[in-house]
Amino acid sequence: MKMIRIITLLAVGLFCHISLAQETPDPVTPLENTEQMMEEKIRQEAKEAKEAMKRIEKAEREAKKAEKAQKKAEKELKNREKLSSDIDSKKRSIAKDEKKIDRLQKKMIKDENKGKLSPLAIEKINKKVDKLKKGIEKDREKLTKLESKQ
Repeated sequence: MKMIRIITLLAVGLFCHISLAQETPDPVTPLENTEQMMEEKIRQEAKEAKEAMKRIEKAEREAKKAEKAQKKAEKELKNREKLSSDIDSKKRSIAKDEKKIDRLQKKMIKDENKGKLSPLAIEKINKKVDKLKKGIEKDREKLTKLESKQ
């Protein structure tokens, strides 16, 4: 029985010795090295944050540029549409005044043949026709200016 106890004791001792030998001790880092590593980590994070802020600011600048260019393009399109509308308006105005002149002249000839017009009425109609012709001339000048802008 003593022999079994001794063998058991030796086996337990051997087992403890083997288990202690297999454990790896934690590496002991000096306190200074740990502080340096923490400072380096903080610097690295600050650097990354700064770079991220630069990228964000750059993206914002690019977005503002794109928005400004889009507004400029929209404004240009609006101006072209307005110019086109003004040109059409002037053309319609000229055509309308020319039709008025034709109607007045036809009516004057018709009434003159019937003998309904007095010299004063003829003069009045001629003044209207002259006024319309001057308006047409001004509209044509404006039309040429608008077309040159286009």
